[in-house]
Amino acid sequence: MNKDFLIAVDLDGTLVTDFDNYDHKSIRYLKKLAKTNYVVIATGRPYRSTKPAYEMLELDTPIINYNGALVHNPSDYFFPKTIITIDKQVIIDLIKEKSDAIINVFCEVEDDIYLWKKDDQIRPFLHADGGNLAIGDPQDILHNDPNGAIIYAEAAKQEEISAYLKSKHDNIDLRFWPIPDGLVLGEVYNAKTSKGRALKKVAHYYGIPDKKIIAFGDGHNDIDLLGSASVSVAMANGHPELLKIAKYITKSVENNGVYYFLKKYFHRL
Repeated sequence: MNKDFLIAVDLDGTLVTDFDNYDHKSIRYLKKLAKTNYVVIATGRPYRSTKPAYEMLELDTPIINYNGALVHNPSDYFFPKTIITIDKQVIIDLIKEKSDAIINVFCEVEDDIYLWKKDDQIRPFLHADGGNLAIGDPQDILHNDPNGAIIYAEAAKQEEISAYLKSKHDNIDLRFWPIPDGLVLGEVYNAKTSKGRALKKVAHYYGIPDKKIIAFGDGHNDIDLLGSASVSVAMANGHPELLKIAKYITKSVENNGVYYFLKKYFHRL
């Protein structure tokens, strides 16, 4: 059955707050729209922690995980899967050469999690439910190239870590975001990883033209996602750089921004 639009929606800060507080009003409306449109989740999360939202929405479309490093359709095994990785040696060398600059690090191979050191403070960021967790030196336990990695460090060490990785590897990118207590999380990912490219792949698969792509996001990692959509919508709680490039700005996630924009947009059609 041919459908009208492709609607891509981020999770954290867009449909979800504090990891698991869902905007149920927006989800109910997206569920309704999914009957005549393709609704796709595009998130930095792994599949295991995306699955609850996917099931709430009753989707059968592909999921964009790890910001585009993993694209697959759990409802259609014929959909061509995309897996983008970084060299596992990046993580092994980081621990060998910069263990004094980092508190902890973990990486993932799809839904398998590899954590350097056991640490309860990092547990909320692991989204461990539904995954296989291994703890130890990546040199000993990491046998495949991961989709990316998350570094847990003091904010004061951010520049040192960034300078080290950039001097060693020209095919990876790195972004940091602050968390409480003067700490940061640093995401290490393949330079080819892109929510926007992943969205274009899904649009091509379904034969959806650019003018019928709608995308919602709130973070810096959503810039290329919105850049791939003719109807680009940033949440009011969004990153300042995202707000600059979005065609539209809707209400915050706490105020059901996705619902209010889509209700108004589809009412006009």
